[in-house]
Amino acid sequence: MTALYKKIAPGKDRPQEAPIANEMSDQNSKLVELFENRNLIKRELDQVSAERDLLKADAEDLRIRNEELQRQLTNLEQMLADAERGQSAIIYYRLRAVWNTCRQQLQTLAGDLAGRFEKAERTGFEEQAEKDRSQRLDELAQQFDKLERERRNLRTNLGDLQKHLPNLQKFWHKAKRADIQFQIDKLTKQFKPIESRKLELLAAMEEMRREKQQIWPGINVASKRTVNLWLLALAQYLYLHFAEYNIAEMARSAGTKPVSDVNFGLLNDCLTIGNHVYEVVVKLRADKARPEKLRFRVEHLRRNATYASETGTILEESCLDYIPLPSQTAPTIDAEAQPVGVNVLRLSYWDLQSILLKPPAPAQETHPKTVALSD
Repeated sequence: MTALYKKIAPGKDRPQEAPIANEMSDQNSKLVELFENRNLIKRELDQVSAERDLLKADAEDLRIRNEELQRQLTNLEQMLADAERGQSAIIYYRLRAVWNTCRQQLQTLAGDLAGRFEKAERTGFEEQAEKDRSQRLDELAQQFDKLERERRNLRTNLGDLQKHLPNLQKFWHKAKRADIQFQIDKLTKQFKPIESRKLELLAAMEEMRREKQQIWPGINVASKRTVNLWLLALAQYLYLHFAEYNIAEMARSAGTKPVSDVNFGLLNDCLTIGNHVYEVVVKLRADKARPEKLRFRVEHLRRNATYASETGTILEESCLDYIPLPSQTAPTIDAEAQPVGVNVLRLSYWDLQSILLKPPAPAQETHPKTVALSD
């Protein structure tokens, strides 16, 4: 009976509970690790699947583009095999070269002018930003110094009051002693808000010293307007130059349509167009008065410019319905000549709409100081 009691006694079973608990803890740990590994593998699988889908989309896009290029190449080979259509294809690419050259000139001018404005304005912006930060730091430092002076004055006044207490120990000094003690307590309470404010100022100054440099928002609206005026003037100048023999309109067709969609006539017509293109291009290269012509055209556009809003950088199209002709004897505008009814902005000659500088986004709209740029 005693042996049976010992066998079932609770004290004898407790040592076996620890191994069981440890075994269950190990199983739980392994189970948690298993789930973590499963989630990790699932995330990696999702990432690989997304990359695979992206590559498949890119491959499909390349396949479609390749098929389109093959189709265009086949059409071009068929056109070149035909005596008359082949000459039309040659003229197409010569006119397309005119279109691309004019577009490149606009892009180059936009980059040059924007770069000059950026160099001037970015330096001014960074200097002003540093000046503003130094000014704010000085203001915080002045507030801190003011608080420090107040604290010293409180400490001085408190010390003076405390000096009087030892001399006011008689019973008839009770009222005087209570009044001084009240003033001491009042002054003592003023230390805490001063110290708190000093800590806030120190934290604000430290944060201001560590803050990142402000992001330059880009050239301002006035500068963008100036750049766009020069681009519009150049687009009009190029149109007028290539309007001879109707080359500008044919170049626009070549610049905006595939070769299979244009036809410049029979063999003799194409040869004539080719000679005209060569003649006009040579004249363009030989125009020494081009800078002066552009300057006067910019001033004419500036006088008649209207914008849809204060932050607008592109002229309203109604300002550009007509192109004034240059004088035959000077690089000025001929006010008496009948203007040409072509809107280079609306028709986006030389891809003008994609090159003009756009206004800033509303969230990033800024008004930095305008920097003058000599023409």
